[in-house]
Amino acid sequence: LSRFGAVSDVAFDVRRGEILGLAGLVGAGRTEAMRALINAEARSSGRFWLEGDEIQIHDPADALAKGIIYLSEDRKGSGLFLSYSIAENIGASTLNRYADRFGVFHFSALRQRSREFIMRMDIRPPDELARVINLSGGNQQKVLISKALDVNPKLLIFDEPTRGVDVGAKSLIHARLREL
Repeated sequence: LSRFGAVSDVAFDVRRGEILGLAGLVGAGRTEAMRALINAEARSSGRFWLEGDEIQIHDPADALAKGIIYLSEDRKGSGLFLSYSIAENIGASTLNRYADRFGVFHFSALRQRSREFIMRMDIRPPDELARVINLSGGNQQKVLISKALDVNPKLLIFDEPTRGVDVGAKSLIHARLREL
């Protein structure tokens, strides 16, 4: 993976169930590398395999369709819909899952699924209709993670998953990552 002016010849393997950590000083290129992987920032070269098959990733929507999720370090700017509810954020990437074969959307199904994530991630307040803008940073991050997990991704890319969260939220997020 290369992106002109940012990263050059980055290579790594990640197997099912593994956590790969990238570290570096600010400006070292770790965010740029992960954004280039999903082509959120145009890369100059790169070849990718997922579950043994070479794949092409043209843009972030294409990555999502292939089961690759990138969670930005900027949850407020590019991860969450702050004025929407917890449930609406969790279901934002999976709306079709909550519609029947006639295209009728079943908000009750989304609310139920959201309550499951609220319990699993200990989101507070435990109200799927609460607006995300009113949550603490740690609870916003838990909503963002729930949104990604609702997709049931094959590869989950976190950029600074515990940035701006308190110690309790950080501990829970680390525990959930280990469970994954």
